Amino acid sequence: MTSLSLNLGQFIALSSDEACVLIDIRSQEAFLEGYIPNSIHFKPEIINQAAALGLLSFETPLLFVGLNSQDAVVIPYFKELGFKNIKGFLEGGFPTWLSAQKRIDLIIEVEPDELAMDIPFDEYLMILDIRTEEEYNKGHLKNSVHLPLLDFADPGSMSELDEHFNIYILSQDGETNTLAASILKKQGIHNIRVVKEGWKAIMIPELKDKFKIEITKDKTATKEDDLFL
Repeated sequence: MTSLSLNLGQFIALSSDEACVLIDIRSQEAFLEGYIPNSIHFKPEIINQAAALGLLSFETPLLFVGLNSQDAVVIPYFKELGFKNIKGFLEGGFPTWLSAQKRIDLIIEVEPDELAMDIPFDEYLMILDIRTEEEYNKGHLKNSVHLPLLDFADPGSMSELDEHFNIYILSQDGETNTLAASILKKQGIHNIRVVKEGWKAIMIPELKDKFKIEITKDKTATKEDDLFL
């Protein structure tokens, strides 16, 4: 074991530091089955993007949890990218946490057709679209709220989200759903579901007609142009 390997007691002590970010590097499927509260789901392949978006600072103290020896393989990758303050990883990974019967958190994943059924009957339902502005403008669900993942770096961007909403997170293909949801959970917003496979699934022909889809008009269009949109 390397010096970065932490037993459960060491891991818990370090994670009590509010400045420390706990990163779960397991698959999305594993993360949805349960995770350590306040951890954030980062798949290693999107870390470069996350750092560029400001979602993860190179100076932030980091703790890792994966599956068994997965962390020992991934940590050198993080170091190569320039992350300088890695505190270590939980020895034995998430199974160690489970074996100790520690509390876990959950994120609910729903199929797109379930969202379609809920929309007409839930007055507190909020569709939170986290795609880029370009993707959103090309087509989005009617009455959805647009909050690009880029803006998640600023906690103030979430000020209008609270517990009385039933929030459904919608990404482009479902790949960043759990990242966004885990950030919101860490901010204290817990009434969250993620839409499986995101916008890509909604646009499948057999599902598309179940939703009301809008396109953002070009703000430079003239009133005469609007007549033909």
